[in-house]
Amino acid sequence: MSSWADASDDPPLEQAPAEYTGGGGVRPRLQLKPRSATAGKSSGASGGGSSKSNPFGAAKPREEVLASKGIDASLVDKRVERKASVPRLTADQDRQVEDLRKELTEIEEKLREANEMELPEEDFRVAAEEKREELNELVKGFHDLNLEERNARDAERRG
Repeated sequence: MSSWADASDDPPLEQAPAEYTGGGGVRPRLQLKPRSATAGKSSGASGGGSSKSNPFGAAKPREEVLASKGIDASLVDKRVERKASVPRLTADQDRQVEDLRKELTEIEEKLREANEMELPEEDFRVAAEEKREELNELVKGFHDLNLEERNARDAERRG
């Protein structure tokens, strides 16, 4: 059994063939020619003026890209932050939203019943749509109010 530490079982290394070594058994030293002037210029030009490669390629910072498009990067940052941060509802606001959702569910159940019994359902459909709009406006109002309050608190902490 042979392992890397036990070289006694391995056959001896063979000499390189004579055509590779010039007949002396030892490989001749590599003879390099002097560097030409054109070779140095072509390698520098292909690298973009730098011998190091750039992991980002020709990418520009996003602020520069947005500025070239005429967009203010700080406004984009604020919009993203506003979308990412969802203010939570207070207990009272949450109760109001749940009450409206229950009313909407009741109206939708009456609409389904009217549909199944083939009764006029237009009144229920209109009432359900109005309740949905009321619910959406309430949630949006609470969201805006909570966002304003949070921004005011943040401004107090900074200032």
